[in-house]
Amino acid sequence: VGEMWYTPCLSENDFIVGVTSLRFGHNFGESEQLLKFDDQADEPYLPSIMDSGTSCLVMPGDTLGGKLSNVPFNDFTNLWEEGKSFWVEIGGRQWQVPFTSWFLARTNQTCVQPSPPGMQGLLIGDVFFRSFMVEFDMTQRERPIIGMAPLNLKYAPVQTAELGSFELHHAPITKLQLLRGEETMFPAEHTERLTQVDQIPIFNKKGTQYFMDVGVGTPKQKFTVIFDTGSAVFGVFVSKHDLPMAIKAELPDSVM
Repeated sequence: VGEMWYTPCLSENDFIVGVTSLRFGHNFGESEQLLKFDDQADEPYLPSIMDSGTSCLVMPGDTLGGKLSNVPFNDFTNLWEEGKSFWVEIGGRQWQVPFTSWFLARTNQTCVQPSPPGMQGLLIGDVFFRSFMVEFDMTQRERPIIGMAPLNLKYAPVQTAELGSFELHHAPITKLQLLRGEETMFPAEHTERLTQVDQIPIFNKKGTQYFMDVGVGTPKQKFTVIFDTGSAVFGVFVSKHDLPMAIKAELPDSVM
C-alpha cells in the first residue's frame, strides 16, 4: 500500500540503517524523544539492524558510553501506556509502529526489550514488519538497499510454492550509490516487470517469528528454519553422529 521508499544499508554484511529519532506517544506532536543524543552537532544516529529474526523492538538499556544523555528503555518504561505508538525516523522519514504491533495481546505483554551490554544500536524486529513491507535488495552486494512501504494488511501468504509475475517499483540504484543512506530515502523512479518470482509459504508463529521449509542435501532432507535477516549465516540442526569423519574430528567432544 503506498509507495516504496529506498535507502542504502550502512554495512556490506548486515541490513543496517541509521535511526536518527525514536519517539513514543499517543500522537506525533505530543510524543517524547527516546534517543536524546548528547552531541547534536554531528548529525547523530544509531545503527539499527532490520531483523526479521527478532520478535521485538530492542533499544539501548544504557547511555551507550555517553553517546546518549538518557537511557531509552528506562524512559519507555516510565512513559508506558496503552494506545501509544513509536515513530522511528529512518532516512529523514517517520515510520509509525502502532500499539497493536508492539503490544502482544495474546500474552498481554509488551514486545520492547533493552539491548544487551555492549550493543551500540537498535534491533528493529517483527514489531516493524507487522506494519511495513521491507524489501532487501542484494543486487549489488557491496551495499545492499532496503526498501520500505506500508503493509497491505489484507495480504495473505501463499500456502504452496508457486511462481508469479509482478509490477515492481525498483530503487534508483545509481543515485543511491552517491549519497549517504542514513540521511535520505528516495522513492522509486521507474518500474520493471519481473517474471518467475518465487512465492514461498511461511509460518508466522504467534506473530513473532517467520518459519519456512527448506531442502538440504542429496537426497534432500527437509528442515524448518527461521527466516532471519539479522543473521549472516545459514544453519540447520544436525546430529554429530551423521556427519562425515573429517568434520567430526574437528568438533569438541561436548558437541552431540
